[in-house]
Amino acid sequence: MTLSRYIAPLALVLAFASGAARAEAEVEGYKFADTATVQGQTLHLNGAAVSSILSMKSTAVAFYLPKKQTTMEGAVAEKGVKRIHFFMVREVSARDLSNAMLDRIRQNVTTAEFSANIVATSQLGTVFGNRKRVNKGDEVIVDYSPSTQTTEFSLNGQKIGDSIQGEAFFPMLMKVWIGPKVRGATRDGLLGGKASD
Repeated sequence: MTLSRYIAPLALVLAFASGAARAEAEVEGYKFADTATVQGQTLHLNGAAVSSILSMKSTAVAFYLPKKQTTMEGAVAEKGVKRIHFFMVREVSARDLSNAMLDRIRQNVTTAEFSANIVATSQLGTVFGNRKRVNKGDEVIVDYSPSTQTTEFSLNGQKIGDSIQGEAFFPMLMKVWIGPKVRGATRDGLLGGKASD
């Protein structure tokens, strides 16, 4: 028996294990990398799913967090830099998208929580500015910075809107996709289950 007889199978096992640990996700044809570097920090893909926030499939979305979370409570409470990354799976009115996200926030947070953050949530309605539509395939990235307690949006690599101030806003935004009144399949996908809706 030669050593090479054992090395090749071992290499395959190690490659498979490495690939499984760093698996990317694909939703509706859009790929999400296993990690994302945000402000010099490595975030890990927590999960991905398709979401129907406008009564039809609208976004393929992924969450990136410092460490894996499997519950809504754990995800929104996670400290540090965080990212929401989504692609539009169909063309929609920019106003309709903003309004739908605001409605989702209202449905998934308490009245007191919404009222306490009314300034921040009102800014969400102006994020897409004067754009009339958000097109199929457009990429939106939303990053939270704990050092400045701000949330920033980018569309296709370009910053859009003003930075939204406040530590409480980003967890509220996360509930657009993982709140208690969101479809279970979307929430489960983003919390590490099957990436589907």
